[in-house]
Amino acid sequence: MRAWSPVIRAIVLYLASGVLFSGLDTIAKAMTGQYDPLQVTWGRYVFHAVFVGFLVPRYGLLRPFISARPGFQIYRAALLAGVTFLSFISVKFLPLAEVTAIGFATPLILTALAFFVLRERVGRRRWTAVALGFIGVAMIVRPGSGVVHWAAFVALAMAAGNAFFHLATRQLSAIDSPQTTMYYTGVVGAVILTLIVPTMWRTPDLIGWIGMMAMGFLGGGGHLLLIKAYQHTQASLLAPYTYIQIVWITILGLVVFDNFPDAWTIGGTALIIASGIYVFLREAHLRRVGRL
Repeated sequence: MRAWSPVIRAIVLYLASGVLFSGLDTIAKAMTGQYDPLQVTWGRYVFHAVFVGFLVPRYGLLRPFISARPGFQIYRAALLAGVTFLSFISVKFLPLAEVTAIGFATPLILTALAFFVLRERVGRRRWTAVALGFIGVAMIVRPGSGVVHWAAFVALAMAAGNAFFHLATRQLSAIDSPQTTMYYTGVVGAVILTLIVPTMWRTPDLIGWIGMMAMGFLGGGGHLLLIKAYQHTQASLLAPYTYIQIVWITILGLVVFDNFPDAWTIGGTALIIASGIYVFLREAHLRRVGRL
């Protein structure tokens, strides 16, 4: 990879993280069929912390935990634990592709947050794209159709939380090392969930432990690749590649669970993706001309 440009390297790292996260979600859906989503989330973070532990001898015991903004690191890690829990509830009841497609509303929510929270100027073109994207979400959720599942609204909450998480990740990538951010992600999540999980604990069998270990290692590896990708180039350049994850998720959902998205989900997903890509391209243009 030495001969590759930083942009190409970032894209490869970003795509690889998407593959790992797709595998994590697939295992999580299988696991939530036998265990409570909170316990599955616990296993994902405990073994993420174990994954991080393998890196301790390389970086030192305490140095990776020295952060310029430890409170912000804890906030990000706790936020991701909550987002993960919402995601696992969603995949327990809904097809993987549907949950992933609803999650694609994250960049649209970020655009809305830029206006309402950060007071950034958002023009009518981006508002139109956001509106069309949420029409795509409505096509997937189909409220009032008699077939909507409450877990679809949990997935929407997941997408909203994920917007805050990605914002925090981008901010921290310029402040702390990838190792520091990854260490906080695993350890904080594991500590918080360990305090809660005894209320619905069920001792896993061997397959259950293996599944939790796999989720932890896939999650830890995926986040390391994601953080490193953000260090090589701008997040706006990487964002459109997020949508390639729907390919991996659809294939895994079909092969593992015999689920294939229906016409409404496909149409809604296409509209969300088109809207999201337009928002990214429009923001990139505004940055080039100095209006963002």
